[in-house]
This record gives sequence, structure tokens and C-alpha cells, in this order.
Amino acid sequence: MSKAVALKGHNHTCPLVDPGPKPHIGGPISRCQQSFVTFNGIPLALVGDKLVCVGSGSEDSIVSGSSCVTINGIPVARIGDSTAHGGVIVDGESGLTMD
Repeated sequence: MSKAVALKGHNHTCPLVDPGPKPHIGGPISRCQQSFVTFNGIPLALVGDKLVCVGSGSEDSIVSGSSCVTINGIPVARIGDSTAHGGVIVDGESGLTMD
């Protein structure tokens, strides 16, 4: 089943809570490894790209992506793909989907 592709600026959720308690909450994809493959001028996100957890200010990263589509051998990230903190990407570009 095709999933919407994640772009820089799309959001993720994060279940982690630091002592305090200080929930991570989630936040946008903030740093992409590449800028040459874009949709409407916005870079496609890849496995390894960085995300901000706005509740804590910490950095998360994308750990899963498409098994079929890569850029320079790195899987493209999509809605529903996982992050290192145990969260998932919750936004995607509905006009651009892939398996």
C-alpha cells in the first residue's frame, strides 16, 4: 500500500518523557541529508534525517522508510515510518505517494 512521502517540515510524534517530567511531544523534520530531490521546492526526507522534539529541545532521527524507493541508496521516509525515540511520522505529502 502506498504511503504519503514525508518532506522537510512535516511532523512526527514522540512518546519519550525526560525526568521532570518533560515530554518530548514530537515536532518537525528539521534537517535533511539532501536538497536536490524536492516536491514543490521542499526536500524529501530520508532515513537518518533529523527531527526536533519541541517539548524537550532534543533531536530525534528517522529510522525506517521505503523498501522500494531510495535517494543515493537511502530509503525515502513516509507517513507512518518510525523514529529512533519510538515515534512515527504523522504528516505526508498526499500528492506524492510510494510503497
